[in-house]
Amino acid sequence: MGESRDTEGPGRRQSPRYRCSGAVEIYQHGSRWGWGQVNELSRGGCYIETANPLPAGTEMQLRLTIAESTLEIGAKVAATDPVIGMGMEFTAVTPEQAGKLAEIIGKLGWESPPPVAEEQAQGGRSTIRITPGAAPNILAKIIKHMNEKGVLTRQELAEIVRSSI
Repeated sequence: MGESRDTEGPGRRQSPRYRCSGAVEIYQHGSRWGWGQVNELSRGGCYIETANPLPAGTEMQLRLTIAESTLEIGAKVAATDPVIGMGMEFTAVTPEQAGKLAEIIGKLGWESPPPVAEEQAQGGRSTIRITPGAAPNILAKIIKHMNEKGVLTRQELAEIVRSSI
């Protein structure tokens, strides 16, 4: 969700994502463009499930309703999964919005496991633990890859998983 999918290089985020269930209204140029479902949230962004994702770089205003709270915030599309959704990066977050976002994340921290997935270094090797919350997104990417290319290498699988954490 991600929070932009990649905020600091491949597969890296500045803050953990939290599973959530919420609605989002998407606005462009002051008019409602569409809506979607939010399933991941972080301090830096969210992931929106929508059948009509917009291209990467598209800027918009979001009205998120999560954990019985509403947040209106600017965002831009950081990553697009065709016919599935889009990863959003929050932009120009005011102190008031940051406080509201922290409040929502605080509520989510009690209601769901903190990170969606995590990567740990063990003796020079990297081990990736996939949480139940991250599994559906990873599986969707694997299926998409297999449908497009017909084969999946170990390296490609590792990249899919890393890009989802």
